[in-house]
Amino acid sequence: MAMKLTIEVPFRTESLAKRALAALQGELTFQGRAKASLTQRKNTISVAIEAEDLASLHAAAGSQLRALKVIMGVQKFAEE
Repeated sequence: MAMKLTIEVPFRTESLAKRALAALQGELTFQGRAKASLTQRKNTISVAIEAEDLASLHAAAGSQLRALKVIMGVQKFAEE
């Protein structure tokens, strides 16, 4: 039985969300026991993760969240 998790992250503008989506595409190249997919709806990015077990789900979610944290930090720095 597969486990699923969806993370939705809002950005201030659709343009910022589009840039973040492009940056996150690189994180999807590694597909182990978990698979992740990205979608964008207006200014929100959704990260859908499906894994075989809880440890894999946790690792994949952590990887995506770390990447999002870096992207958001860079965007904030660029605005200042």
